[in-house]
Amino acid sequence: MASKTLSEIGVLGLYTETALHCGAEGGTGYVDLPIQRERHTHYPVIPGSTIKGVLRDELLSSLGKEKIEAIFGKEDAQTPGTASFGDGILVAFPVRSSGAPFHWATCPFVLERVFRSLGASVKVSAPGTGRAWAGGSREDDVLLEEIRLKKASNPDFFKEDGPLGHLLKLLPSGETFDYTRKLFARQLLVVSDHDFKELVETGTEVLTRIKLNFLGTTRTLKREKLADEESQKASDIDLQGNLFVEEVVPPETLFLAALRGGETAGDLVKAIQARPVIRFGGDETIGRGITHVTLFERRNGKAG
Repeated sequence: MASKTLSEIGVLGLYTETALHCGAEGGTGYVDLPIQRERHTHYPVIPGSTIKGVLRDELLSSLGKEKIEAIFGKEDAQTPGTASFGDGILVAFPVRSSGAPFHWATCPFVLERVFRSLGASVKVSAPGTGRAWAGGSREDDVLLEEIRLKKASNPDFFKEDGPLGHLLKLLPSGETFDYTRKLFARQLLVVSDHDFKELVETGTEVLTRIKLNFLGTTRTLKREKLADEESQKASDIDLQGNLFVEEVVPPETLFLAALRGGETAGDLVKAIQARPVIRFGGDETIGRGITHVTLFERRNGKAG
């Protein structure tokens, strides 16, 4: 019997240009609309179902209905597709800091998952409590949110032909991102797993937004207090107005998603490469979720 496991095509590097909101079902605290997170790590995540659904819509015009159904499956839910889209896992998270507008932070556990997905055999040692691996030879203190760390030089990791080079392949290419790539190499910090978890739990943006009723105020209206003409025009939703709190992943966040496929892999690869900018998540009309997509191919189980 043939194996049902799809072959590895490569990984998608997902770099957010604007804030991203892939919403969870509901909030448990003061945040009404939280983002989705992995249950076991609490890291922000882009669900694989979101990636698959967005790509299906975005690539329809270039691939056509027949190839779309072959790759993504038919909507009758009885005919499976020939491609598999993994969750978008976190690679590097931007954190406001002292001495620079922000640093990207990552940690040994995250890097092991990333290098495993890239097919690269790289070991990253933990920097230790109160320390962070950094490029360059200068060692000084840095404040990430409320965490004070001492930067320690790790030149082996930060060589462009070393582990850092694998991460740079996930960033958008081209002249418009030349400075961002150089900045990433300078501003990336490898912190401990414990510190990273705290940073991604407290470092997301929490925004207060306003929902207006049909009269343009935030007050929830009572139908019986409206004039008859106004009451007839207004639906129950139109009567509601209030403040609500939404959580978003900040711009400049880097994710990675595994991509696997069968015989139609070549068509999928070409279509993705032709669409380097795709929007994910909610809040489309206020510019959320603009994401740069980079396809890093793997050949015969090795990084290509």
